[in-house]
Amino acid sequence: MKTESNQAQERDWASLPPDVLNLIAKLLNEITHFVRFRAVCPLWRSSTPDTDLAQQFPWILDNRKDPHDPNLSFYSVPFNKIYTIHVPHSINKTFSGHSDQYMFTLSQHHRAVSLLNPLNNHDIPLPAYQLVASPHWIGPQQTKMGEYVVCYGHSGHQSPKLVFCHPGQDNWQELELSSDYTDCHHFYLRGMLFSIKRTTGATKVTNIADGTLAYVIPPVEGHLGNCAEYLVEDSRGDILRVPRYNPRFINGFDVYRLDVATKSGLPCWVKVNNIGNQALFMDRDGGFALRASHLSGIKENCIYFLKTIFIRVHIEPSYGVERIDIETGAREHLPCPLKEPVSWFVPSLRHLSAQ
Repeated sequence: MKTESNQAQERDWASLPPDVLNLIAKLLNEITHFVRFRAVCPLWRSSTPDTDLAQQFPWILDNRKDPHDPNLSFYSVPFNKIYTIHVPHSINKTFSGHSDQYMFTLSQHHRAVSLLNPLNNHDIPLPAYQLVASPHWIGPQQTKMGEYVVCYGHSGHQSPKLVFCHPGQDNWQELELSSDYTDCHHFYLRGMLFSIKRTTGATKVTNIADGTLAYVIPPVEGHLGNCAEYLVEDSRGDILRVPRYNPRFINGFDVYRLDVATKSGLPCWVKVNNIGNQALFMDRDGGFALRASHLSGIKENCIYFLKTIFIRVHIEPSYGVERIDIETGAREHLPCPLKEPVSWFVPSLRHLSAQ
């Protein structure tokens, strides 16, 4: 008579039902665990397509000192692990912004640009730059089919320009902006250009397809000109404005939600201290929102800010992640072992097809 231990040893794990395997895969929020899970056997691989990932923990990209080095380093905060990934398409390229899953790259030797997924080395060439110098990625925050890639820059001493295209197109489309758009923070969301004036805090919302001004949002009460600005579309579809203030004057973040259904009919920014079951991830290039309930160990209603800490002049700065509770303002420093972390990145195995 067989014992229970013998029965367990003879169990054929490769024959687990596909729906059970898929349920297990949905709990794997660290992409290295997902890759190893799919590598067990052909059935496990076929039952868990890489296009159907669970929400992944974001990683932190380290700054690469040698542009000829094809290896990129990433750090996983929840698992306290550094991963080094061989990315041949990253050679001689710098990163000038990112969406959630793709990096916007500039070639150091010519004006070639591309979208690069460093996890699978998938590179989507974009038209070469002729219109603007020192282009800066402003959107989209989520890379998906049918979405424009939008950049902002200047051409000589002329007015600022906005250029945009679909991946796979041969040329950038151009939107030349008036001088009213200078000295602004620019963001691209939902087909619109959001331009926050640094001095006044007023926000112009412009349709990039035809350049028409859709509406103007008044500044928030007590606007301070000496602050960085972030605009994030959260997982509920709300647009959040997050100013980060200069710590020499005031230390912290505020969060405002765009309200377009006011009694007056005029859009406005409404201050909030609770964004629900979400967390915001921010760095020098931008930010994005993720559902905290899908990520064990990530606290909801918090900002995870990739921060550089300067202690003294002539002393190497330290780096880390600062977690800020939006409601209470409480802060916690989470150490980061990377030499010079530069941005958040949501690992993904998917390929965005060029149109």
